[in-house]
Amino acid sequence: MVKIVLTESAAALRFVSDPADNLREILQNVARQQGVSNMRKLGHLNNFIKLLCSAGHSEKKLGFTYEEIIICLRLALLNEAKEVRAAGLRALRYLIRDSIILEKVLRLQVDYLIARCIDIQQSNEVERTQALRLVRKMITVNAQLFPSSVTNSLIAVGNDGLHARDRMVRACVAIICELSLKNPVVVAERGGLGTILKSVIDCQLSRINEALITTILHLLNHPQTRQYIRSDVELEVLIILSSWFILKLMQTLKRTIPLILNVWDMYCNFFTFYITTSQFANHVGY
Repeated sequence: MVKIVLTESAAALRFVSDPADNLREILQNVARQQGVSNMRKLGHLNNFIKLLCSAGHSEKKLGFTYEEIIICLRLALLNEAKEVRAAGLRALRYLIRDSIILEKVLRLQVDYLIARCIDIQQSNEVERTQALRLVRKMITVNAQLFPSSVTNSLIAVGNDGLHARDRMVRACVAIICELSLKNPVVVAERGGLGTILKSVIDCQLSRINEALITTILHLLNHPQTRQYIRSDVELEVLIILSSWFILKLMQTLKRTIPLILNVWDMYCNFFTFYITTSQFANHVGY
């Protein structure tokens, strides 16, 4: 059992009372518009996670329905402080445990607030990191429920983030690849496959390019997912990329073949010298 003890800066937890009383105190302070500092709201959101870890996710134990909890937590995503928004995203990530809770989160249109957190670029990497971690949790719980609103934000960052020097570009593209394997429909409908291929052109790291191309090839390999690759867009880009890789391979081989021939020539000369030396030794009686 947990009890909240308020201080001037935050809220501390003590295991002395009913979880429902603690959760009521937490939600009241998180949802209150005035009279509660952002530092205290941050402390209450952290206490919410501790409460979930100790008391569990049972509505009976918590004394509130999931809808009531989500309605209060989503107010944190509208706070002016990025630290409070990041804590709210983290609290939602811990709350979403199964498809039932995820459906209620989407029904209350929290996905639009998550997309907003991803779109904002104002030196708030902590908030955006928590948003992307929440997005990955949603994919893990049930990728078939993944909302198109968040998909649009991921694709927007993946398309234009590199030119804006956005540090979250690769993370967003990686999530798009993960989502395309589990729910290719939502990615294909929003043009996410083109984003993956565009990232291959922009990225110079071979390991990342290999992962991106493998994602597309995986979709091409299965008849069920092959239909999502548009012949007039993604397929043309894939053919161009394949031609580019073949050209690079030929250029590499062109530089490598003379070296291989030189090594082979040295080996042949050494082998000839060895045979000649052995024959001479046998002739003189060594």
